[in-house]
Amino acid sequence: MQAGPVKTDEHLRELIDYKDISFPLETWSDDYGTFLDYTMNCHWHNSFEFGLLVEGDLDFYTGETCLRMGKGDCVFVNANVLHMARQVHPEENAVLIGVGFPPSLFPGGGVFQKYFQPVLKMPLQGFCIEAASPSGRRMAQILQEICELKDEESGYELRCLGLVSELWLTTLEYISGENRAFDTRETKQRHGDVVKRMISYIQEHFADNITIRDLTEYAHVSRSECFRSFRRYTGKKPMEYINEYRLIQAAGLLKESDLSVAEIGSACGFGSSSYFGKLFKEKYGVPPLGYRQGM
Repeated sequence: MQAGPVKTDEHLRELIDYKDISFPLETWSDDYGTFLDYTMNCHWHNSFEFGLLVEGDLDFYTGETCLRMGKGDCVFVNANVLHMARQVHPEENAVLIGVGFPPSLFPGGGVFQKYFQPVLKMPLQGFCIEAASPSGRRMAQILQEICELKDEESGYELRCLGLVSELWLTTLEYISGENRAFDTRETKQRHGDVVKRMISYIQEHFADNITIRDLTEYAHVSRSECFRSFRRYTGKKPMEYINEYRLIQAAGLLKESDLSVAEIGSACGFGSSSYFGKLFKEKYGVPPLGYRQGM
């Protein structure tokens, strides 16, 4: 888990730190049983994202739409779409392997214009493909193959491009299938943009003393709209989201740094060490020092 503020561009989108910026493709494995409240908090970025649920059950949200995923199901999230996910059963870990890449992996040209630009322009937020469907089985197989590739192997990039091309073709065929009904982002764009601005502000200023007024002034909304929009997209009150974001950053620093507990609490925006310790224990079940010692 990355410690420190999330980087954003001039459009307030999250910037992913690709291992090789010349070949911007990342794979990952998320064990939701290890996440705070079994939840991946609401975020967004300019990459296409694919996921395969290999264990458990997951509620995956694209915008305001909840997609219930079971083992073997796949999910697609369009670029620039707010999304989050939550493990369904606390006692049963949900594990999602994923692949993400920005449109720049296929730079401007005939291929990009013909096969990728149309999806970017669609109001499509995302969708889930069930494991039992032919498209679901094919997508799951491709995602597993991509995640199993080793980036130090000869020809890694070419193998990835071949598999990503197959993955995208499967996606296009699924989107163009008959009687497909997808949730779109057209009528809710303003609310989504408001939440993006507030989340970006939190990511940049979580170490500061953020107030609701800071959020409303930055996003140019009323206090009531701030709370309403935040609840709609994140399922949380603004200050609840802020503190959970701070705790996630603090957990990362406890794992990866030699800073004292007091220094970490202060660096993550907690004015009081005792308050930091109280919230951390409530969420993680152990005090900060116990969490560090258990690593």
